[in-house]
Amino acid sequence: MAENLPGRGLWGWLGRQFGYVKKAVDADVQTLAKGDEQPTVIYRKDHVQEAVVPEKPGVKLRRTVIDEVIVEKQEK
Repeated sequence: MAENLPGRGLWGWLGRQFGYVKKAVDADVQTLAKGDEQPTVIYRKDHVQEAVVPEKPGVKLRRTVIDEVIVEKQEK
């Protein structure tokens, strides 16, 4: 396999490594992970609670809760 690679020596190897990194950066992660099919969200409810801390002015506590029902497409 090493005979078929372009470039020889250290510079050829280094060039291939940069090429591998560039290809990985340019790749679309979403399509690689799930394919073209995206799950369908049939229910979503967002709920946010905020409270001010009385002992520390300017400090606010926030809790965000997201409820979702997701249906993934099954292969036949």
